[in-house]
Amino acid sequence: MWKLVVILSLLSAPLMAANVELRLPAYSDDSHIYYHELLEQALLEAGHQPVIDVPSSNLPQKRAESMLRNGQLSLVWLLASAERDKDPNFTPVRVGLTNGLIGHRLLLVPRSEVDAYRFVNTLEDFQKLDKTGGFGKNWFDVDVWQANQLKTVEVDGEWRRLYKMVANHKRGIDYFSRGFTEIINDSLQHPYLAIEPYLILQYERDFQFYVSNSQPELAAIIEDALKKAEDSGLLDKLIEEYWREDFDLLNYRRRVKIELATPN
Repeated sequence: MWKLVVILSLLSAPLMAANVELRLPAYSDDSHIYYHELLEQALLEAGHQPVIDVPSSNLPQKRAESMLRNGQLSLVWLLASAERDKDPNFTPVRVGLTNGLIGHRLLLVPRSEVDAYRFVNTLEDFQKLDKTGGFGKNWFDVDVWQANQLKTVEVDGEWRRLYKMVANHKRGIDYFSRGFTEIINDSLQHPYLAIEPYLILQYERDFQFYVSNSQPELAAIIEDALKKAEDSGLLDKLIEEYWREDFDLLNYRRRVKIELATPN
């Protein structure tokens, strides 16, 4: 009889939390902090024990993507795209990470140019300005801008060179488009640039995690944890904590919102 009691007791005991080992990128501008916390909190809430290793505190993004492909990182957060989703080197986790806010783009411009966009009310108005946006090589934003007949320049290598390139008008670049969740931090890091005060250019995309195929089991674990984070309100709570004040600082609700066609 005692054996049956022991067996039933074991069956009814809670399962021990599984360690989930993660090697994550970190960036010099601290843009990684929200994504690390979201991942850690979602896994904890789902009953796992995350064990996080950060191999470098200052990775260029292209280096991080290369390390992901080589299995040196567990995952990277990137803007979702059909091309990335088909890449055989990693697996997409199809849960948006910012409630689409990364697709709400504001412009960093030289301080002397803050009023250049003042009378823009439509996409056609913006096109007529004949301004050129700077972007990293092969960014999805380039496809969006070109689909909307907007001028672009792509910069290969470390995309963070774009801040100085905008300030110096190098290669004819007039502005740098940044997501709502990025631009306040960017402006603090690069005070020689200004946030253009009148516009938001919106397209329908979000960041999602891409998991290295060196740890294929992670994709299902993280997807389950993120879906639970959506259902529990954890995702909304963290977005509110990180960016609540930005809506007021950026005068978000009074800006002219220009919808951009989003290519597949």
